[in-house]
Amino acid sequence: MTRTSMAMISILATLAFALPAMAQDESSSGPPPTKAVQQGNTTIFFKPASPTNLDQTRLQTWGDFADAHPKIAKELAYNSSLMNDGGYLSKHPALDAFFQAHPDIKEAMAENPGNFVAIPPRPGE
Repeated sequence: MTRTSMAMISILATLAFALPAMAQDESSSGPPPTKAVQQGNTTIFFKPASPTNLDQTRLQTWGDFADAHPKIAKELAYNSSLMNDGGYLSKHPALDAFFQAHPDIKEAMAENPGNFVAIPPRPGE
């Protein structure tokens, strides 16, 4: 083969690998894709949150409480409706007091509980 042929093959091979990567970069500039999790007959869709949608102060305040009360945080992560259960709150006066002191956090958690928890996978998941 001549030098010109080798140069052309080299350029074409480079383009063959570069074009898909360039196309991927362009398509990834949009919002991240929605993720779906299938559990039995239910499909749960998770849309990524924008950093502007999350109040870092609220997250830090909840994080401090969760660090001090990991059992409560884990139970709420798996069943966020407990935050409105009077029986549960009476058994966990620290959580009740926290929500009374921070009603804005309770409201935000009720609207988007997934923003406040990182649920570790259960065994077998």
